[in-house]
Amino acid sequence: MPIILTTPNSTLLPSYISALERSWTRDGDHDPEGASAQLARIAQNAEEFLASLTDLEGAGPPVVLNDGSTVPRLSRARYWISDGEFAGDLSLRWQKGTSDLPAYCLGHLGYAVLPWKRGRNYAAQAILQLAPLAQSHGLSWIDIAMGIDNLASRRSAEKAGAVLLRQFNAGPEADNQEALLFRLDV
Repeated sequence: MPIILTTPNSTLLPSYISALERSWTRDGDHDPEGASAQLARIAQNAEEFLASLTDLEGAGPPVVLNDGSTVPRLSRARYWISDGEFAGDLSLRWQKGTSDLPAYCLGHLGYAVLPWKRGRNYAAQAILQLAPLAQSHGLSWIDIAMGIDNLASRRSAEKAGAVLLRQFNAGPEADNQEALLFRLDV
């Protein structure tokens, strides 16, 4: 089934809420906000919540890394994957004026598909749809980093046409996890 990549919006918000109510969060156990906190923010002001998902200027507060250090926030755009309802989330981050990323940011892209919608090639389709959007933000390529054991993400990157650049240690800010770096030219 074909999907569309769209900015977070009020039309898909009810199905996003439904995913949160099923205890899904974009980053699983690593989500500092958690499903209940997101639901509370949506209940308080849904439009403000939706607007907070994108920060094209990187004007938000500094980011705290796993090792406790803080780094400047990068520009970011959040997109939702839709198959008629919310099906997943894709986040693009970049440093203005260059395709290069600072050492503390392992990749331009993070993505997650709802567990009950996996196996449908949604992530690969979304990455392909992201390419022209990344180019509109001044990027020449998208780097995609993932844990070495994340086979689903690896398959999605490969299906989208990304090429494996290298295996590396992600460093103390990412718990010294072994990782893979893929690149997709846009």
